[in-house]
Amino acid sequence: MDFRFDFIWESLPKIFAALPTTILLTFIPVVFGLFLGFPLAIIRIRKTPILYQLVSVYLSFFRSIPLLILLFLAYYGGPKLANFLFHDGMRVSSAANLSSFSVAIVVLTLYSAAFLCEIIRGALSSVNMNQMEAAHAIGMTKAQSYLHIIIPQTVIVALPNYFNFVLALLKGTAVVFTIAVMDIMNAAKTLAEDGYRFIEAYAMVGTIYILFSLILSAIFQRIEQNAKKHIGLSTIKTRKENKS
Repeated sequence: MDFRFDFIWESLPKIFAALPTTILLTFIPVVFGLFLGFPLAIIRIRKTPILYQLVSVYLSFFRSIPLLILLFLAYYGGPKLANFLFHDGMRVSSAANLSSFSVAIVVLTLYSAAFLCEIIRGALSSVNMNQMEAAHAIGMTKAQSYLHIIIPQTVIVALPNYFNFVLALLKGTAVVFTIAVMDIMNAAKTLAEDGYRFIEAYAMVGTIYILFSLILSAIFQRIEQNAKKHIGLSTIKTRKENKS
């Protein structure tokens, strides 16, 4: 079977047209998932009664079930649950009434929050909290101690795992084509079906994932290096100023 490079060049514009969707499906969940995961991590660390048990169930659910099944449950099961709860079982809502992109964003955000919660919790737990007592001894308030000592160290510890999760989610977004989201995977699948050029289409989209991952890895490595340099210097400077 011949491999048609002309098919790839002709298809690239349509694939690149779907790239913004893949980017949004990656970065919106990891940003909002971070804001949701942080309070969840605090609840896990402090073991707040009732909330701790609820968060544990939430984490177990989203960390144990494959992303594909979560998407199916939300996209196909969500409307049925809404009909049962609010419409006496009558078929008022269906998957056709839902925005597949919105469903994907919500599911990916909740999925991300569950994993980012554990990343943040691990980073916070790795920081020696005895430093709080030393900070209070030199006149720093609790807020200042967290802002200038605890949080910077937590960021440095969490960044590698956070960036690894971003890269993992980038590849994980490929499953959203199953609920008709037009990402680069769905675009490649549609083009392949038109000309029965599945090898060319999937090789092309696979190459895009590789290139995009390499670019992000380089960016993340630079950010991590700068964070270790500047946050570390800022922490040392703050300690010296407070001692003086």
